[in-house]
Amino acid sequence: MNAIPPPPTRAEEEALSHPFLIEDEAVVRMIARLADERGTAMHDIVALAIGDYYKRHANGRPAPEWLQRFWREHPLPLPTGLKADKAFYDSLNDE
Repeated sequence: MNAIPPPPTRAEEEALSHPFLIEDEAVVRMIARLADERGTAMHDIVALAIGDYYKRHANGRPAPEWLQRFWREHPLPLPTGLKADKAFYDSLNDE
């Protein structure tokens, strides 16, 4: 059964509305060299590289349940919009 893909994010919509262009000649040459060695299209090489990068740098595991529960029970206060008085805080440290 095929699941309906989630709607694109703002960044995805922006990226899809403009062609992706790599202007760094050295990077293009590396992609082309690897594509030739593997007998694969250049866009497949880029897709595989991005997928691998995402897997290595994505948050592998969510926070433990006890920490998520703590965050729900003790949310951070909303920003007040007030600016900190730097002179006051500096005066506390005799600066």
